[in-house]
Amino acid sequence: MAAISYRQILLERDGQPLSESQVTTLLQQVLAQLQSYHDHQQAHGDVNLSTIHQTSQGCFLAPPTRISPTATPQQDVVALARAAITLLTGYPPTKVDASWQDLCPAGVTPLLKQTLQRMLAGEFFHAGQVLAVLAPAALAPTEVMPVLATRPQPDARPSQGVLLLILGLSLGVIVGGGAILFVLSRPGSMPSDQGTQPVATPTPASGGGGSKVAVAPSPPSVLTEQEALALVEAWLEAKKTIFAPPYDLDLAANFLTGPAWHDVSKPNGSVDWLRKNQVYYRYGDKQIRLLRVLSSTPDQMVLDVAIQEELSMYRQGRLRQRKIDRDTYRFDLRRVEDTWKIYDRRSVR
Repeated sequence: MAAISYRQILLERDGQPLSESQVTTLLQQVLAQLQSYHDHQQAHGDVNLSTIHQTSQGCFLAPPTRISPTATPQQDVVALARAAITLLTGYPPTKVDASWQDLCPAGVTPLLKQTLQRMLAGEFFHAGQVLAVLAPAALAPTEVMPVLATRPQPDARPSQGVLLLILGLSLGVIVGGGAILFVLSRPGSMPSDQGTQPVATPTPASGGGGSKVAVAPSPPSVLTEQEALALVEAWLEAKKTIFAPPYDLDLAANFLTGPAWHDVSKPNGSVDWLRKNQVYYRYGDKQIRLLRVLSSTPDQMVLDVAIQEELSMYRQGRLRQRKIDRDTYRFDLRRVEDTWKIYDRRSVR
């Protein structure tokens, strides 16, 4: 069978959780792979539902293409706990406490719950420590428990072709947080029209050993209109997994900051309300058009964008409303270190 990420598996299952045995097998197989990193005092640095794949040989953790100098084995374990909890409950944990356990299916063993909670709280500093706690594997490391997409939603999948088209600019793209994460990293000038640059870790690598030569840093360049519009369009694609199962706040955090992030992530905010009320949105065809740039500095750009978007709202799996949303939105984009994010967005029609 071809490799498929667990992010895609969860999307095709419409957020339906995996069984305890499937999650336990995944944990054991991924922890065994992480142990080889941790035994050498290294961290993987990009453990998430997009880098964990199901193959004919078992669960495979895709290697990072760039190592973050700040990543630690403890962070790998915490990230694996977040991925496993999402697969077990259908929702990513929003807090470090044990509140996620209320969403577990009946019959999940206390051992798995307790181990995941300890992983999430950062009590383990090495993958081998977790393996020592978990029960021996019920399956051999090379065996697989196939996960079926029981409720396919072909119209709800983010189109890879569209994403590549959107991001096929001089922009950085990360496969992380469980989906496509759009990051504009522009420490200096970058060549245009060179296609997407896949990066596996959310933080650019820096530093290194040996002698260092002092180099004057390049002044930050202003965001171009083309790049700003690409960020807005990438956000519209990301909404498909933020405002629908698995309600991916990790993905949202890579697009949003300031008031925009607060409105989405706060208790009883938009994502919390959707999840509690079993409501989700499906997005269809869209058109976006840049109307005007109101201001542009090296650290901020404010622009008005006309957006037309097909939108369907579901509650408890049943279609409740379908419409075409046409509006003009004002986006306030801010530079956060070397990344551009959406600070605020509002209708100005």
